[in-house]
Amino acid sequence: MITADLLICWLPSSSSATFSEAAVVCPSVYVAGIYQPVPAGPEPLPGSHFDGDAPVSVIDVGPYGQTQSDNTLNNIDNSNVDLFHQFHLHESSEWPFPHQIDNSIGQISGVSISKDNVVYIFHRGDREWNQTTFFENNVYREKHKGPISEQVVVVLDPKNGSVIKRWGGHRFYMPHGITVDHENNVWLTDVALHQVFKFGHDSENVLMTFGTAFIPGKDLDKFCKPTSVAVTTSGEFFVADGYCNSRIIKFSAEGRVLLEWGRSTIVTGEMPVPPYQLWIPHALTLAEDKELICVADRENSRVLCFNINNGTYNFDINRNLFQRLFSVAYSPMAVGGLFYVLNDKNMDVITDTLSQGIVINATSLEVIGQFLPRDNEFSRPHDIAVSPDGTSVYVVELIRSHIRKFVLGPDIQNKFINKSVDTLNISEQELMLNKYNVLENCPGLRENSGKQILLIMLIIAVGLFFTAAIFVTVLIYTRTKSISHRNDAAFSRWQPRTLNAADGFTLGNIFNKKQRAGFEKLATVEVSEDDDDDDDNDLNVRA
Repeated sequence: MITADLLICWLPSSSSATFSEAAVVCPSVYVAGIYQPVPAGPEPLPGSHFDGDAPVSVIDVGPYGQTQSDNTLNNIDNSNVDLFHQFHLHESSEWPFPHQIDNSIGQISGVSISKDNVVYIFHRGDREWNQTTFFENNVYREKHKGPISEQVVVVLDPKNGSVIKRWGGHRFYMPHGITVDHENNVWLTDVALHQVFKFGHDSENVLMTFGTAFIPGKDLDKFCKPTSVAVTTSGEFFVADGYCNSRIIKFSAEGRVLLEWGRSTIVTGEMPVPPYQLWIPHALTLAEDKELICVADRENSRVLCFNINNGTYNFDINRNLFQRLFSVAYSPMAVGGLFYVLNDKNMDVITDTLSQGIVINATSLEVIGQFLPRDNEFSRPHDIAVSPDGTSVYVVELIRSHIRKFVLGPDIQNKFINKSVDTLNISEQELMLNKYNVLENCPGLRENSGKQILLIMLIIAVGLFFTAAIFVTVLIYTRTKSISHRNDAAFSRWQPRTLNAADGFTLGNIFNKKQRAGFEKLATVEVSEDDDDDDDNDLNVRA
């Protein structure tokens, strides 16, 4: 059960209450199937949230980096750290972007990497999110345009960015997040439909759908502009919901709601933001080895991490480097784990902060690196993903066809990446592909392998033949012996029995004149039905 001391929020600075008196339990919590209403805090202030296309309404939320959580490590001085050389990533020379894939690729809102290291992107085709896209009640305004005709899910080769496959046309209206789970199922969120979808690995097979199309809501069976999905290896999954509700919902593998936390309250003034008050949870990432689910709290400029089992707050990462934190990805491949954070500028604030990627040690929570494009800065970065082996990082921007690939240099890989773990993460598909390539490139080996298989099959066939022959021989011998014994027993019932001299007639008595005194009665023996039954029973037992 989540205890009250873990669910603390504060009233606005305008309140006359003292700091200790202002503490109230405020997040709405849904635990183990029980929804617990709680006192409402201050409501969100008026203003529209746009997905990177326009700035959020300006609200003074105090200086960045302030939080009173004991677990927050936020005042570390990184000014003397050579971040670019401690953990350096550079753009891949083999990756053809940011050049366009083709003209059908629109704004890329999401990117995810499969367990086989294949790149998936989710784009918006000819659609763009602007100030007229939604009504004030968050209902999609452009439903009359119909779904996007382009294939909005595109699968790319991680080596050179060539297109492997496309799908998803005539189904989505405003794509947002994409996640490929450990079974290669593809999870998608659509903020116009207010829905979450689970597709099978064959891409066109819809396995699950959550939410009601075009109807936003705050009940447990509805969403309002959901942004992201994170899936555990056990099948349980989390949904960030999203632009309106600012909450996290945990589901069982079957789709049953297990847990809910968070609310969309905005804190103004100089007060720190409590951990359960979110302002657009924009992306999720799992650190299962640490039992954490972490969220990019976009407009609060922080990463929040919660316990994966019960949703209790663990720690947050709140840096002066962050302004609008769009996405976060976790990699367990480095010793201690790494967080990759995607930061964008706040256009309403004059600052030297760059739109850049930031690398954070997941154990010490210290910044150990930064990375930028060749042209010095990202342009409206929206999502980030890291490869399973931890050597490549992909960033998508809300510009048509922009997806960038960054790679670790050999020296950084040798220093940070856990190679002993890396060798254990070879997929079954890679093993089969390697075996296929070996056989294709070595005809002699392929022919020898075929001969060996035929020889083994022949030996098995001969063995089975002899086994069957021995079995049939033993069976025939047993049946023949049983029948012979039964016939002998039946014939013996009709033969005369041997009699003793005292029992009656014998040849010796005929010529024994001393004992003979006239004719004696001949001795006879009857064979009864009981004797037949006994013999039959004996035969039955022996058989």
